[in-house]
Amino acid sequence: MTWTSNDIGKFLQQLRVKGFFHLLSANVLIQVVAFASQLFVAGILAPDDLARIKIIQTYLAIFSILAGMGLNASTLKICSEGRSAGENRRYFNTAFFFTLLSSTVVYLILIIINNFNLLSSDRLIQALLPLGLFPLISNSLFMVLMAYFQAGKNIRLFSILTIINKLLSIGGIILLTWYMGIKGYYIAYNLSFLLMIVVAMMVSGGLFSRDLVTPELNLLKHHLQYSRSSVFSNIAAEASAYIDILLLSFLSKDLHELGYYSFALTLTIALRIFPSTVQQITLPYFSEKSKNRAGFTALFRRYNRLLFGVVAVSLLVFAGLVPLVLELLFNDKYASSVPYLYVLGTGWSIRSLVQLRSSALFGLGKIQYNGYTSLITLSFNLFCFPVLIYFWGLMGAAVATILSGIVINLSAGYYFRKALATTKWEE
Repeated sequence: MTWTSNDIGKFLQQLRVKGFFHLLSANVLIQVVAFASQLFVAGILAPDDLARIKIIQTYLAIFSILAGMGLNASTLKICSEGRSAGENRRYFNTAFFFTLLSSTVVYLILIIINNFNLLSSDRLIQALLPLGLFPLISNSLFMVLMAYFQAGKNIRLFSILTIINKLLSIGGIILLTWYMGIKGYYIAYNLSFLLMIVVAMMVSGGLFSRDLVTPELNLLKHHLQYSRSSVFSNIAAEASAYIDILLLSFLSKDLHELGYYSFALTLTIALRIFPSTVQQITLPYFSEKSKNRAGFTALFRRYNRLLFGVVAVSLLVFAGLVPLVLELLFNDKYASSVPYLYVLGTGWSIRSLVQLRSSALFGLGKIQYNGYTSLITLSFNLFCFPVLIYFWGLMGAAVATILSGIVINLSAGYYFRKALATTKWEE
């Protein structure tokens, strides 16, 4: 299919109507504060501290899945199926209550484990973990709120307020890190998440009610039908995505060099923002068209072309521009990160190509297929990463991300075709 300038204009207008550019702007700032904010303080902190931040973030990413019980995913699925506003509110209240309960329990258990020095042998990481893991609670609650807004396709005002909030948060992170070092970074980091929840409650339109403290167990059972598969899928996905940092935190004795690797890995987040936004914006639409094969496949093809094109262009711009920006901002301080940058950027770009298949499978209710894909990739990574790290060290870990990206694409393609063949279409 050849796209004319008129076709492209109509498509961009559809994206605008759906709130894509609002969500993209908000996603940029959420990612900046949540994972890439150390870029703003890289000139203040030493590479060793960047390695510590990445290790703590890795624990946060993996344990957040257990903390949230997958209730954000079930909220998105259930509340996008055309129920009444009252029913959706009841499902949200139940998810919010049990997310608060489960995330608090997981946080307390991890603090106890940390007291026995089982999460890290680094004394500073041990001291920072109570602060660094507190977003297990605040971020889990925010993700349920975000899922509710996504399901209702009412994300414009929410995104605008998020952008304002995050701009203020970036300033706070830079200021407190400059004043207090890495501890100040985590104080500001936590304040940014708490502010996010306040913003979400401000725009919720009376979403919170007395029903919040009287959750319904029968609704929780319905949530768990979807969330169980989501938890399994996401744990496997996060473990396979962060296996390099998990292994290197124990196998690498050079925290300074790991800091350069971590900095390069952080920079690749710029390549993931657009694909993750496409995934978020399309989830409720795939769910809406889950019985209509023609509409479903047309939606998938349209966004998949966009995804592949943007990923390719983004990688070329990233490889050409980022090393120049690093030299301009930091002189030679992070020059050792550049070799990792090219390889990790390629690996994560390949991995990002599965985002739309993941979203489409979720919309079809075939969440288990995402789990199978992640499990296959994790199994491959458990073999591939240790071997390449053993022979080539940190660069071996970077090369392994490319091989991992190929495996996840092959697996996702197989299960996507299987899902299309086994779905019972009504139209």
